[in-house]
Amino acid sequence: MAIVLDNVGLTNEDLRKIRLMRPGTPVDLQVTSASTTKRVRTEFVGMDGTRCMIIRFPDESKWGSLRDAIYTENTLVVRYILEDDTGEIIAFKVKVTLILTKPTHLIFTSFPLAIQSHDLRAEQRAQTRIAVSLTDNQHGTSLGDCIVRDLSLKGCRISIDKGRQGLRPAVKQQIKMQFADAAQGEYVLVGTIMNNKADEVSLFYGIRFETNEAEVAKLMQKLMLAIN
Repeated sequence: MAIVLDNVGLTNEDLRKIRLMRPGTPVDLQVTSASTTKRVRTEFVGMDGTRCMIIRFPDESKWGSLRDAIYTENTLVVRYILEDDTGEIIAFKVKVTLILTKPTHLIFTSFPLAIQSHDLRAEQRAQTRIAVSLTDNQHGTSLGDCIVRDLSLKGCRISIDKGRQGLRPAVKQQIKMQFADAAQGEYVLVGTIMNNKADEVSLFYGIRFETNEAEVAKLMQKLMLAIN
């Protein structure tokens, strides 16, 4: 298992990444008892400012008894995937401060003093806020407008307002993306929806481009997007 170091100090960017955790976000807990260290899955419930974090107690019918590993004053390592904007694994240490069993089984912890992150993507992506029109590539059906949140030569991530009426993309659906910022709408990219997720206000879709990288590079140059 990877070691999470004890460096102390949260930057504003670290705080932003922590605050992007949403209730219901899946988290991986690394727990240690006198005899073993193991990793279990549960979900993030919420936080109270920078005073504490709240995590659902893992299902012991699935993971076995955890009472000798999750108890007050013991340390947990928390990992989660932050993929809406950056595609990173975030990890941090916290100390258990309180365990509730009623009305539901919850773990209260300290707030992290530092985080570590690891980029999941093979290549970096340019962060954007570009308006795009979506069309089903097979039938030509309009899927409405969306916002491109990040863009690379191989793919992008888009967001759609949850409250928007009309058809929505589906995983494995092939779509056309017409970039509103491109002169005369001349740039159209074709891609396949590979995954989706949601938060309280938006639906997010990961798209793998079928258009060749040279054409994508032309679009990025026109939009003056650079990937460092």
